[in-house]
Amino acid sequence: MRWLPQCLVVLMACSQAYAEPTADPCLKAADYKGCRDYHDEPSPGQVVVDKPNDHEYRPESIQQQLVRGRYGRYLTFTGITLNAYEGTPARWNPGQPGTKQCNTVYGFNNKSKTTTCKQVGYVAPSYTPAKPGGVERRSFRYQLDCDDMTFDRKGDFSGFGNKGWLNVGDDPTAQAVADRYCPIIETLAKQEIEDES
Repeated sequence: MRWLPQCLVVLMACSQAYAEPTADPCLKAADYKGCRDYHDEPSPGQVVVDKPNDHEYRPESIQQQLVRGRYGRYLTFTGITLNAYEGTPARWNPGQPGTKQCNTVYGFNNKSKTTTCKQVGYVAPSYTPAKPGGVERRSFRYQLDCDDMTFDRKGDFSGFGNKGWLNVGDDPTAQAVADRYCPIIETLAKQEIEDES
């Protein structure tokens, strides 16, 4: 009876020593490291994709902009940013009934008459569904004023129209370009075509 607990311990140790090791599925793979990376992932089969940068600009696109015949105040460049825009509410137009206009024509010797009527000013009722707001990530052509520290993105829809001129603090892309290039605007390449803005 005294040997029973000791025998169990010895049997357990022997069974683990003789147990076959788990086979490495990557031993025969042509790309061992790639295979190991795949099998060591927490969730095999899922691909990790880096999130794109939401605010960036193309340094080679930055130029002094010719406005009203002069350089030295405005920059133009291409940049990527997030543009939040408002939705539009649903609209119901009840329309208008209009009026009926009639015209009577009498025949020869007033023996016959013809009356024709037509509806004038009628507008049919209509419904325009709401459009949700959102955020777009896209490339814009910027015009940046280094004196006022404002910018205009061409085509930045607000939900009801373009946003127009904004403070550079409202857009990280515009802020980065203003901080880096406005102090050295005189050293930048010059745009050849005058902008009407």
